[in-house]
Amino acid sequence: MIDKKHLIRLIIIVGIGIFLTYKIYQFRFSSFIFDYILFLGIALIGFIFWLWTIFKDYKHYKATKKIKYLIGPLIGLIFLTTDLVINWKNESDLNKPTLVRVFYEGDFNGTGIDFKTDGTYVFDNSAIGLSDYTYGTYEISGQKITLDKNQIDNVIKTNLLEIKDVKENGVDYLAGEYLFQIEPNGNEIKKATKFRVVVDNRTE
Repeated sequence: MIDKKHLIRLIIIVGIGIFLTYKIYQFRFSSFIFDYILFLGIALIGFIFWLWTIFKDYKHYKATKKIKYLIGPLIGLIFLTTDLVINWKNESDLNKPTLVRVFYEGDFNGTGIDFKTDGTYVFDNSAIGLSDYTYGTYEISGQKITLDKNQIDNVIKTNLLEIKDVKENGVDYLAGEYLFQIEPNGNEIKKATKFRVVVDNRTE
């Protein structure tokens, strides 16, 4: 005989687990403050429901010795472990040591590129609480950086970048190091976004 209440508990655990796992995976590429609030709310509800399921199913298991009553707790544990691993991977990729970090601050948005010491980068395009992340690899030689992509999010328009030390001109930027988008001939691409260098851990 099918235990309908047990089946409903399993369906709820699987449904919440799939949703949370999907959201954590999506946080690797996009984050929004309201998404985090929704995620935390459902995660709390799901965790409490899972603990309640463990209590209920364990009582049934002790009374009947039927293995099926261990399925719910096990599924919840699998989802919890999976979510923790995915979150750890997301955080570890974002928090790798930085070689060079650049940033452009607009009126309502900001765009940054974090060049990691292992040859990967994280492109972060943000606006009013929403951030979109793009990952890739790069090569650096002196002041020049070559990306693995020719276009990123309608901001990067070439795979060739160059760091230049410029003097204040009173119009486009203050004195300091900037990352420019350049053409194959070395000329700066007109009207392309310029990034201020905010972190430079290069030793040469």
